Amino acid sequence: MTKRVPRVTKRMRSLKAKRFAKVKHTWGVAAQWNKSMSKIERREPKERNYLWATDMSKSHVDTFLDMKATKPSNPPNARALRKFEAGDVFEWIVKLILMRAGILKHAQIRCEYQYKGLLKMTGRIDYIAGGKPDLKKVKADLETMDLPDVFKRGALAIVSQIKRQYPKGLPEMPFEVKSISSFIADSMERKNRSIKHHREQIFHYLKSSRYDTGMLIYLCRDDLRMFEYPVYLADKTIEKDYKKYIKTMTDYYKRDEQPPLEDMIVFDEDAGKFSKNFKVEYSKYLKKLYGLKEPRNFSEIATPKVMRWNRVLSRVKNGDKMTDKNNEALAEMKSDGFNVKKIIREFSNGESNEE
Repeated sequence: MTKRVPRVTKRMRSLKAKRFAKVKHTWGVAAQWNKSMSKIERREPKERNYLWATDMSKSHVDTFLDMKATKPSNPPNARALRKFEAGDVFEWIVKLILMRAGILKHAQIRCEYQYKGLLKMTGRIDYIAGGKPDLKKVKADLETMDLPDVFKRGALAIVSQIKRQYPKGLPEMPFEVKSISSFIADSMERKNRSIKHHREQIFHYLKSSRYDTGMLIYLCRDDLRMFEYPVYLADKTIEKDYKKYIKTMTDYYKRDEQPPLEDMIVFDEDAGKFSKNFKVEYSKYLKKLYGLKEPRNFSEIATPKVMRWNRVLSRVKNGDKMTDKNNEALAEMKSDGFNVKKIIREFSNGESNEE
C-alpha cells in the first residue's frame, strides 16, 4: 500500500516562514570579520631604484612599472587581501613553533646585496633559527598555553627530532615561510621540489648574510601539510638565475625601457604540459597591459586553449592519428612561439628537466 504524502497547506507554509523569520537576523560577526580582513593599508606607489627579493615572483614588466611608481590598474581585491592575511597567520604559526622550540633567534631581518654595476637587491628574512632546544622547557611552556593540540604535538615532535638529529644543536640559518593551497601542495608532493622563485628569494638572503644554508618551509592552508627544502649558497644554478634576473632588470631600468609583455600560456617543464601564466592572470596591471578587466576574463580566454593544447599534446605523445582540429592546435602552438617538436621529443617518455 502506497504511503500517503501529507499535503502542505498554506498554514504550514506560514508557520515554517515564521520559524525562519526568527533567525534571519545574524550577529553580524561574519560581515565584520570579512570587512576587517580587507582593511590592509594600501601604500601609495613610490619610485625606487632597487629590487625586492619578492619581485622575482613577478613578470619583468610588472616589476618595471612598480619601480616607476605606476598606479596599478588591478589592485588586490578583497579576496586577495584576505589571502595575504591568511599567509601572515600561517607564518605566525611557524614562528610560534620555532619560539616554543627555543630555536628562534631573529625575525624580519633586512638584508641587501649588490653585484658591481647592477641594481641592488633587498629583502627581509622571515626568521633566523638554530641552537639547542630544551625539551623539558618546551613541554612546560606548552602546557601553560591555550593552543590546539595539533600545534602542541607539532612543536614537541619538531623539538624531539632536532634533538635526535642534531645533539649539539641545530645550525643557525634563515627560514622562509610560505603558505600554499592544497593544489600547490599536491604538485609539490609529486615533484618533491620547491618553487623556483622561492629558491632564488632565499638564495638572496644567503648571499647577503653570513649563512651558507637556508630553509624553505611550506604550510598548506587546507590540511596543514608541511614541506621543507634546503637551499645552499654554493648552488651555482640558483645564483646564475638570481644574477640573470637582476641583470635583466638592470638593463631595462638603465635604458628606461618597458619590458615586453608576458605570454598568456607557458610550457611547464616540470609537469610536461601547458599552463596558464599566473604572472599575467594576477598582474597588478592586467587591464593596463593586457586589456582584461579582471583575472576571470583572462582565465576564460586561456583555460580552454590550455586544455585543448594539452589534449593534442597527449595524442601526439601516444602516437594517435591527428585530426584537422588537432593540426590547427599544433599550428597555434607554433605561431605562439613554442618549439612543438622539441617539447614532444623531450617529454614523450614522461620525463622532465630541471627548471
